[in-house]
Amino acid sequence: MNIILIPIFVVILDQLSKIIVKNYWLDNNLYFSKVNILSDYIRFIFVENPGIAFGIDTSKYHIYITLLTILSVIFISVYYYKCIINKNYERYCLSFILGGAIGNLLDRIFVLIPNMQYNGVIDFIDVGFNDFRWYTFNIADASITIGIIIYLYQNLFLKRN
Repeated sequence: MNIILIPIFVVILDQLSKIIVKNYWLDNNLYFSKVNILSDYIRFIFVENPGIAFGIDTSKYHIYITLLTILSVIFISVYYYKCIINKNYERYCLSFILGGAIGNLLDRIFVLIPNMQYNGVIDFIDVGFNDFRWYTFNIADASITIGIIIYLYQNLFLKRN
């Protein structure tokens, strides 16, 4: 698979999943309703997160967080391009990180557009057991996490020349 297709695939999968979840929950008036996917371990719930990671509310600073995210995407894109040209091992982890960053950036931009009716980044994957739950996340967040895991694996366990 061409390495440049990974972030494109992540963005498309992320945005399509968010559109499907948002439309399904809003069309059926299921806001905050939970749908079990794998018993109680994995379930879907529609949440619009106005903040950043782990539910930290930064809604008062949305424009600044959006600008910071844009700068981050630009920085990652430039570094990603250099890694592709140099065939650097980091291009794999950056593929997932870049795709996830762009996916969440699109939601942040949609919040700024009045007719888009977005109140924050759409999160819908709820993982846990009974009352022990992780923060709700989305495909973009999962992609960023996968990129970080690949990076750690490459740097901690693989020997590089």
